This record gives sequence, C-alpha cells and structure tokens, in this order.
Amino acid sequence: MSMSPSKQAAIQAYRSLLRTQKQVFGADIRAIDAARKETYNRFIQFKDETNTDILEEKLQLASQVETLLRRNVVQSVAEGNTDVFKLRITKDTELGDNDSIKKSKNINRNKRSKQQSVGCCGGNH
Repeated sequence: MSMSPSKQAAIQAYRSLLRTQKQVFGADIRAIDAARKETYNRFIQFKDETNTDILEEKLQLASQVETLLRRNVVQSVAEGNTDVFKLRITKDTELGDNDSIKKSKNINRNKRSKQQSVGCCGGNH
C-alpha cells in the first residue's frame, strides 16, 4: 500500500518538527510534551484534508514553525540554587545585534512625541 506524496510530506514534516522540539527544548520534558501535544493536535485536524492547496499551506506553516523554533527559541537552565541561569544557545540560534528592533522603536517614539499626549480620561498630560 503506497501513500500519496502529500501524506509522506506530512509525516516527514511531523517527524522533523518533533526532532527539532527535542533539540530545542533539551531536557525540558514539560516543554517537549506540550510541544508534542500541540503538534499532534494541529496535524490531526487536517488528517482527512484532500485539498492540496490547504495541505501545502499547512506543510509550509510546519516548516516555518520548525525554523522559528530552531533559530529563535533559547532555553535557560538554572545553575545550582542561585538566581543565575545559563542559556542553551545552539549552532542554529540566530544571534543579532537588535539594530532593527532599536530602529523601529525609535521610529515609533518619534511619531508619539509629535502627537499630543492624552490621558486615560481624555485629560491632557
């Protein structure tokens, strides 16, 4: 019995997401379990879907989620009984200097400073 290419692609995407979750969350069993359950629930919703456009859209979403997890989620691990945490940064973790975030915040600040400030009850500050 052979599977259609879309079923095979769904199985590959599902397994790949589970592997990525294990890599990203390391020894955090609760996070792995929650991610696994959410992944299962999302995939099971479309198990009988026959529309290839919808299936392709969902497979693309799974790929994007996997990439987001791999590049942007960082786990921290407490070191002993202190308030110190060690970050688990992997080779795939996206490291940046936050310049784009700093620039967008400054743009929003400049817009707000030009507008008149209005209080919660319509009063001016």
